Amino acid sequence: MPVEELLTLCRQEDWSRLAGQKDISDVRTLWDLRPAACQQWMTTLTREADQMRDAGNPADAANFYKGAFALAPWRLDLGMQLGNMLKDSGQLETAEHIYRTIITQAPEEAETYLQLGHVYKIQGRRILALNHYHEALERDPTCEAAHRELFLAGDTAAQRASMSHRHLSHGTEQSLHLAATLADMRHRLDDMTAVLPDISAFNAFPSEDYAIFRKLFRIPPPPAATPLPLTVIIAQDDVSEAVAAAQMTALGSMSSLTKLYTTGASSTLRDAWNTRMRPGLSITHLPDADALPATLPHTEKQVSGNVLLIGADCIPSPLLADWIACAVQTSTCDIAFFDAETLTLSISRSALFEATALQPRPAADAIWLEQEDTIGDAIVFSAELWPTYRGKSPARIIRDGLTTGQRIAHIPYPLVASPRPSDRPVCSAPHPLPEQFVIHDLPEPCTVVICTRDNAADCCTMVDSLFATARHPDRIHCLIVDNGTRIAEDLLLLEKLATRHPRVNILRDPSPFNWSRLNNEATAGISTPNILFCNDDMQMLSENWDMVLAGLLRAPSTGAVGARLLYSDDTIQHAGVLLGWQGSVIHDGLYEPRDSNAHFGRWQCTRQVSAVTGAFLGIRAEVFARAGGFDAERMPISYSDIDLCLRLQEQGLQILWTPLIEARHDESASRGLDHLNPLRHSLGTMERAAFENIWGVRKLSMDPTVNPVWVDATLPLRLIRPVSPSVALRHIQAT
Repeated sequence: MPVEELLTLCRQEDWSRLAGQKDISDVRTLWDLRPAACQQWMTTLTREADQMRDAGNPADAANFYKGAFALAPWRLDLGMQLGNMLKDSGQLETAEHIYRTIITQAPEEAETYLQLGHVYKIQGRRILALNHYHEALERDPTCEAAHRELFLAGDTAAQRASMSHRHLSHGTEQSLHLAATLADMRHRLDDMTAVLPDISAFNAFPSEDYAIFRKLFRIPPPPAATPLPLTVIIAQDDVSEAVAAAQMTALGSMSSLTKLYTTGASSTLRDAWNTRMRPGLSITHLPDADALPATLPHTEKQVSGNVLLIGADCIPSPLLADWIACAVQTSTCDIAFFDAETLTLSISRSALFEATALQPRPAADAIWLEQEDTIGDAIVFSAELWPTYRGKSPARIIRDGLTTGQRIAHIPYPLVASPRPSDRPVCSAPHPLPEQFVIHDLPEPCTVVICTRDNAADCCTMVDSLFATARHPDRIHCLIVDNGTRIAEDLLLLEKLATRHPRVNILRDPSPFNWSRLNNEATAGISTPNILFCNDDMQMLSENWDMVLAGLLRAPSTGAVGARLLYSDDTIQHAGVLLGWQGSVIHDGLYEPRDSNAHFGRWQCTRQVSAVTGAFLGIRAEVFARAGGFDAERMPISYSDIDLCLRLQEQGLQILWTPLIEARHDESASRGLDHLNPLRHSLGTMERAAFENIWGVRKLSMDPTVNPVWVDATLPLRLIRPVSPSVALRHIQAT
């Protein structure tokens, strides 16, 4: 029997024709009547299916596996192969049905839950995907694929389990135990220091486990640097005896300290400072910060010195002065700030406090600082700048320094600590737009450019939502680039859309898909001052989005603007683009809750980013033209949005992201699943090579806006690692 005929009969479950008898409706009866033939047919179908699978043709393989599974429905291995091929060919709903059928028959099979989790992951149904990966682990705790998926998804429990497993497999249980008790085993320090570098080479910790991390890893000393004179101004208002004692101990160990001012100290604290600090140190006690002198005595003779401001509850690290000297001499910075950690009273007799939480600070951003204090209560700056910054908070000093072009460095170690817990709420709405971007007149006219093909329903939803939510829809124009729509119903929908909205025009371009070229050519006839590039599979959620976009683009310093894109479950898909994540790029905020206020309100503040996605990219028309548009020759689809943003930054322009413009986006619907399409995958690889040829491999090795304590092994800002001095110095120089 020809293979195609056999396949058709099996898919149709026409057992009568295969048996050569009438009224055979049950496949088991067929096997009873013709066992040898059934076995031969099974061999033929599975051989064809395996060949199609191995050749990279999952859709054809699925057809043959479907026939084989119909012929032997008790062969769950064939059902699993069928589900896998359906999944890999993009037939996700059918694959889900097959996997659920298998689960009904074999509910204890972990692999089925794993593969079903993959289906939900591809569909963007993250919660369901994670639940099924957990189900797989319940049935098989050794399922490495499920561990990996949960680890990469940022699941804290999975990260802890994976870390424990990794420790076990590397045979380091004893080393970890010794390192964890290092603080209480001072006499074994010399032995342990030889072990710690090996542990740090492969260890990453969930940020929630900072207390354990901190016991394992200490702040390393910097490379040797010439000590610099240091004037310390420390607030003492309402400071507890324990905090003051720790401050005195730390500052007393700094040999470069030449002058100390306290403000707001009680008489008891003043006496303690005078008694506990080294003899000969100049100490001045003042009632408040307003009483600080206009000029500092030592700055008149030693202009190379620095001023360190410390808040009332801040306890400096004994290494703070050394790292300040190193940072200043390495980067010639004028101002530096540092990470911090939160403390609790220690149960150990060897220390007053122990660290429980890390506050890894982002790069300095004046716009972000208008909305949230990302700097904290400690800062150091050149003594020459004292007259300029006297009486100002650390955050204000950074903002002013950025405005006046001062060199600002970030030292990525917790060089100050405080027992005061954070009062930042866990959840928050977006911060109001900084005043400098608020406009009160009419927004500049804007043309929205949307490329589409055979996706008219989604495209219409997006266009309708743009006009419905704009405060001034009469200032919005829309140019739909129809890249070869063939479905008659879709063509009709596009025509109706243009009729419904007089400011919608349709440009027909059936040439092969080249996202960059299509958008470049669409802008040729645009006369509006602003342009907004959008995907067709989104829906605008924000009222008055046009006012926000126009306000951000009106600033001369703005290069491009991105928005907060959300998945259907209200988790974040895009909050800017991070460079250097696993050697590539990744969306900031990926899968974080929409209202998360973590990381200094990172996803609730309008701020600067390295790049924004082309799925929603606003830009002034003259800026786009001056930059040369998207690189359609070398990056027709991927990386061209990142490339444009980097070129704009080279021109001194800022890339801004705001949560005040929100759109829902079904990311996989725009162009399909590239990782399942060999041609698209190879094209993406070629575009990656082109990007690296232009910008260098190093551009995708780090993001200057991200603290190097974060590990790129999983989703952004989930895992932390020890920062080596060499990495810290590179970061200091980069910032």
